Amino acid sequence: MPNVFSLAWSHCVDLTDPSLRAEIEAHTGSEVAVDSILRSLGRFGDDPSIERFELTPRKPGRGERTTNPVSWSIRAVRASDSLPQAEVAEGTPD
Repeated sequence: MPNVFSLAWSHCVDLTDPSLRAEIEAHTGSEVAVDSILRSLGRFGDDPSIERFELTPRKPGRGERTTNPVSWSIRAVRASDSLPQAEVAEGTPD
């Protein structure tokens, strides 16, 4: 199973950047995962309070229909250390 990895917000500003695609694919090993993750990152918008994104692999739950053995949970980590965990935005790629 792939490992957790982080992407700096500044690296994700241009979602069409080939180096961003290459970095995500190096971690996920899947072009399908890259496309899904990029769509999810795009949904976070250009919020400057985001410092980085943490991407965590997870196995699909029972009853989830997917052809991928791994899906990814994406968490936006805010620049402010004072935010409680509950206020950290989360998203799951489709």
